[in-house]
Amino acid sequence: MPHLLDFNASVVTPISGGVAIPVPLTPAKVTLASVIVTIPAVVPRFVQINATVGVSGDVGTGTYLYRINRGGTEIYYSLVGIESGYEKFELNTLLAIDGNATPGPQAYTLTIETVSPGLTATVIGPIEISASVYG
Repeated sequence: MPHLLDFNASVVTPISGGVAIPVPLTPAKVTLASVIVTIPAVVPRFVQINATVGVSGDVGTGTYLYRINRGGTEIYYSLVGIESGYEKFELNTLLAIDGNATPGPQAYTLTIETVSPGLTATVIGPIEISASVYG
């Protein structure tokens, strides 16, 4: 049975309206949050990353992209669609499992970018990220 070996969390803002971060068009992206955990040299070892982000669709219809990186290595991405006239506000929850993490301190970073030129969106909060290490 796996045991919790380390945990860390970062809450940038716990509420909607706590920030107003424009979502840039790819290849530009904006970092929303990061968290650092220490991964022991045990086998097996897994890191579970959870993130919650609130987004407002301002103009247009399209898709935006979340990425989670460990250090400089992308380990997860997810596309989300939004229609600003119909789905003005969205609360996205992401769950990623990293089964290949190198032992030692590791930084997990969450970014966002839009992949649709006609879409204008803003991250409004909440923004939270946590990482749990199991082994």
